[in-house]
Amino acid sequence: MNLMFKILTLLVLFVLPSTLCAAEEETQGVKKLLEKPLIERYILDELKDLRLENMKLRNEVERRISKTEVEQTDRAARYMTDTIGNVFYLIAAATSILIFAGWNSLRDIRSKTESIVEERVNQITQKYNTQMQSLQDTMTLQSKKILDNQNKIYNTQYIHSLWMRSNLETSAQSRIDIYDEIIKVNANDAEVYAYKADAVLDMDEYEWALNLSNKAIEIDPEYGYAYWQRSCAHAVLGNKKEAVADLATAIQKSPNLKDEIEGEELFENLKENEEFKKFLS
Repeated sequence: MNLMFKILTLLVLFVLPSTLCAAEEETQGVKKLLEKPLIERYILDELKDLRLENMKLRNEVERRISKTEVEQTDRAARYMTDTIGNVFYLIAAATSILIFAGWNSLRDIRSKTESIVEERVNQITQKYNTQMQSLQDTMTLQSKKILDNQNKIYNTQYIHSLWMRSNLETSAQSRIDIYDEIIKVNANDAEVYAYKADAVLDMDEYEWALNLSNKAIEIDPEYGYAYWQRSCAHAVLGNKKEAVADLATAIQKSPNLKDEIEGEELFENLKENEEFKKFLS
């Protein structure tokens, strides 16, 4: 008896809980099966509402687009109509003006237009040619000035080198040759004629020296050394009066020449002259 009670007790303790668990699980499964159709129905309803809203929105967008297109078409038609009307008005006004001005045909208009264009082109061309000619003349003048300045610089340097060479020469003829080279470059230099006259005096060519002195005085009447050379030539030639007069002029224009009088051998014929003695004293 006790054994059977224990067996039953064990059965109750072990079998009954498992049976209850199985029943509970079955209940939960049934509940899930019942809830599943409700969820699906809810989702389907939401999708339907969303589709309807999309259709309404699309219809509204299409309606607005159609309205906008109609308005644009209407606006374009009005603009075209107004533009064409304005063009016709302008044509009518231009035609009226042309007829009023005396241009009765398109040929007259074309001829007048061509003459106006040709006249304007000729004016522009003439103005351009004038400016180009002026620019060319200016450039030519500037180029000529530049070349002249370059030549002057070259000639100045060349003449300076010739003067340096003449100072080193001891032969009168060599100095005369150098002075001739200077005269070829600059024929209006009174100094070179005076120094050439000095070299000619060393060669006892007194008439030649007199002519050279006259040439130097003709170029520069204020050059005292030219009068000195002519005074020497006159003194040797026996023209004492002219020699004293030129000597006085030379000293007046170049006072430093007074110190050279006593040492000048060509004044030997003037030593007895009273006027000459005054210079010595």
